[in-house]
Amino acid sequence: MSQQNRAKLTALAGLVVLLVVIGVWWGVGALRDSQQDRVLSDLSDVVAQSEADVADDTADPEPADDTTDAGDRAESNEAEPTPTTPPPPATTTTAPGNETTTTTSTTEVIETETTGVPATTPPESTTPPQTSTDDEPPEITTTTTTTTTTAAPTTTTTTTTAPPATTQAPAPQRGGTPAVATFEVLETLPHDTGAFTQGLEISDGRLFESTGLVGRSSIRELDLETGEIIRNVAVPTVFAEGITIVGDTAIQLTWQDQIAFRYDLETFDVIESYSYEGQGWGLCLASGGSGNLVMSDGTSELEFRDPDTFESLGFVEVTLDGEPIANLNELECVGDTVWANIWLSSLVIEIDPRTGDVLTVFDADELRPNSTRNDSGAVWNGLAYDPSDGTLLLTGKLWPTIFRLDISTTG
Repeated sequence: MSQQNRAKLTALAGLVVLLVVIGVWWGVGALRDSQQDRVLSDLSDVVAQSEADVADDTADPEPADDTTDAGDRAESNEAEPTPTTPPPPATTTTAPGNETTTTTSTTEVIETETTGVPATTPPESTTPPQTSTDDEPPEITTTTTTTTTTAAPTTTTTTTTAPPATTQAPAPQRGGTPAVATFEVLETLPHDTGAFTQGLEISDGRLFESTGLVGRSSIRELDLETGEIIRNVAVPTVFAEGITIVGDTAIQLTWQDQIAFRYDLETFDVIESYSYEGQGWGLCLASGGSGNLVMSDGTSELEFRDPDTFESLGFVEVTLDGEPIANLNELECVGDTVWANIWLSSLVIEIDPRTGDVLTVFDADELRPNSTRNDSGAVWNGLAYDPSDGTLLLTGKLWPTIFRLDISTTG
């Protein structure tokens, strides 16, 4: 065979391989989109059904039939259960095995974080892959208004031991159709519109935030009363993600860099780092139950990790009516359950971490500021529980506002 023919065959083989790769990529993407559409439809149906039930309950009752037998009337007069308003959502993980507004709203947004294929081995360095595929977040044109105070932290060998894990708590005793929550906005706080928010956390009356994008990632402390930035340390070489507080330390995930940093909470110095496989999205520490970390990676699974060593302890798949709910993102542990927002939507769900069942749903779309609705990157991505009053703080990437919400369950 001539050299020219060999070159032609090689080129043809390369084209065939390229077409196969494109076909597989398209098929996986179509399957993921189809699954997400189904999940969103299911959650939307839950919300719609709850609204219909509330409307039926408030309709005028039919007039009583005077011919009803006295005995029948006695039977029908059994007291109806009085609806109660439970305290704000409780969430946790469990081990495997200065303007003030008052409004009322209930809540879909389209977030632009990437799901990519999880990596299978830890990276040799902390520098994220510099690719330009469709999986990367879109270019953000919003002007950054924050100030970076230090360069990337350097890892030392010092370690800080987290509080010991407690015994596993019983699973929440709920079942059937998920409840639908509503909320009231109690107040609003200013938020840095240059912050690409990836995680929000309250600990001992202090508010912490993790922001993303390579070159703009940071860990910071905010004033819980005013929203002003108190401290801000840059993490410039990675794409930072979710954050949680463990004792006197903070643990921050990275998106594709497969590394988590543990910081001294008072100095924001890195005192330890951990490698993991796949992507990092959301992180929270169980405030009840196992006392373990709960981590999301953009799939339908929650992963449990040891708060001292970051060792993986197992997984649970989150489902609604038997269907997996993909794109689990920012997490907040409260009590014995876990709350998560769903990327590509404004829906927030409460999860039983022992079974993966969805317990509660609410939609935060009405809270999205009008100024961000034409920006595909400025989506919901921050949730923090305030144990001092049982409220939730909610914000989004590049949002000008942090909302304080009083959550109640209506059905």
